[in-house]
Parts: sequence; C-alpha cells; structure tokens
Amino acid sequence: MQIKIIKNIFLLSLSYIFLVGCTNIVEHKISVSKGENLITPYSGFLAGWHVSVENKENYHSSMWQHPIHGFKDAYVISVTLPKNKKIAYFRQVIDQPGYDACVEFTTLTLESLPNELHPSEIWQTNCKKKNGSEAKILHLMLLGKDSFYHVQKIWQDSFISSEIEQWQSRFKQIYLCDSRATVTVCPDVYSL
Repeated sequence: MQIKIIKNIFLLSLSYIFLVGCTNIVEHKISVSKGENLITPYSGFLAGWHVSVENKENYHSSMWQHPIHGFKDAYVISVTLPKNKKIAYFRQVIDQPGYDACVEFTTLTLESLPNELHPSEIWQTNCKKKNGSEAKILHLMLLGKDSFYHVQKIWQDSFISSEIEQWQSRFKQIYLCDSRATVTVCPDVYSL
C-alpha cells in the first residue's frame, strides 16, 4: 500500500515538473518592449561571459567580460538620455580620454550615417600606453529619440584581425526600432 502511494506521489511530481517546465518555455520568450529598442541580433555567444550591470538615474550600462580574459576581452552597451547634440559631439566626448591618456592614440571612422532616422557611426580607436600595453576598441553609437546608445568591443594586448573584422560585421547588424512608430519595424523576439 505504501509503495503504491509513493509511486502515485512520484508520478504526480513528474507530471507537475513536466507541465511547469513546458509552461516556462513560453514564459521566457523575450519580446520587444514598448518604445525604442536596441536590436543586437548576434549576442547569443555571450552566454557564459560574466555580466555586470550599472543603473543610475540617466545612465544604464551592461558589461560582458570574457570568462578567462576578463576586461581584456569585453563587450559593453551603455544607454544614456540624449542631449540635443549632433553625433560628432558624442564622438569627440568618447575619444577625448584616449587623447588624454595614451602615448599614441588613433581614431578611424569605419561607417558614418549622420542623416539617417537614427544617426549612427562605427569607428575604431587604438591606444598605446607608456607601459607598452595596447588596446583596441570598436565603437558604435546610435542616436535615438529616447536614448543615446554606445556599444563597444574592447581588446587589450591580444588582437586577431579576423576577429576584429567579424565584430565590425556584427556592429553593422545592430539597429534601433520603435514599437510606437510605423517605420523600422521591431521584431517579435530578439536577443540583447
């Protein structure tokens, strides 16, 4: 009799786990938020990277660090409230610390679309410091109506040209959409 009761409890537990597990699949479907959205269609590989999030009143930042290399191989998305400035202003503000801190600093524009619905620019900076270390940062900035977006891929001391080219291609896939607008349709599901 007790074995029969234990079997029934076990079967009920399995059934419950199965049903709850199946309903969770639907609940974890990510959908686009109402309003402006940054779409990054390639970010699935970041699973396993260490993520840290910073939230302030007018600033949000998410940083993914490689599980082995840490900050020497990082990916960062920063979102701030927009100012009534042109995209060239933001580029100058972002590059200025490199001019100030590096022995050699270069900045190279890869793509500039200042007259689009959401103006954007992709560029790469290279910094050599006094101690001999070197850093490359690939930047993307997008100027939306609700926010200003700055995406970075950071490499320090170890650079593979093919990887940098792959990231340049990934950055060109990023875009903004607005669920309130009829232009630039937002997807139903995305990865950020």
